[in-house]
Amino acid sequence: MSSIGTGYDLSVTTFSPDGRVFQIEYAGKAVDNSGTVIGIKCKDGIVMGVEKLIASKMMLPGSNRRIHSVHRHSGMAVAGLAADGRQIVARSKSEATNYERISLFFSVLSVQKIQL
Repeated sequence: MSSIGTGYDLSVTTFSPDGRVFQIEYAGKAVDNSGTVIGIKCKDGIVMGVEKLIASKMMLPGSNRRIHSVHRHSGMAVAGLAADGRQIVARSKSEATNYERISLFFSVLSVQKIQL
C-alpha cells in the first residue's frame, strides 16, 4: 500500500487499509526530530534537562519552553511538538487543581464529621 496518508491522516481514529494510524506515526516522528529530554532522580529531588532546538532566529526568548511547572510539587518536561506539549501541560494543571480542590473538600467534610 502507499506510504503517504492520502486522506487517512486526518484523524487519530482513522485506520488506513493496511492498518496504520498516520497521526500516531507523525507524532512519533515529531518526538524523534525534537530535542532530548531527560529527568534524573536525586536524593533531594529531581533534575530535568532539555535540549532546545532553535527553529527560527525570529523566535522570542522564552517562547519555546520545554520544562513546565504543573503544581507546587510537580513539573514536566516535553518532547515533540511544543503546541501538543502546552495542551498536555494545561490539562495536567487543570487535573492537579481539581484534585487539590476535591481533596480539600473531603478533608473539610471529615473534620466536620469529627466535630459532630
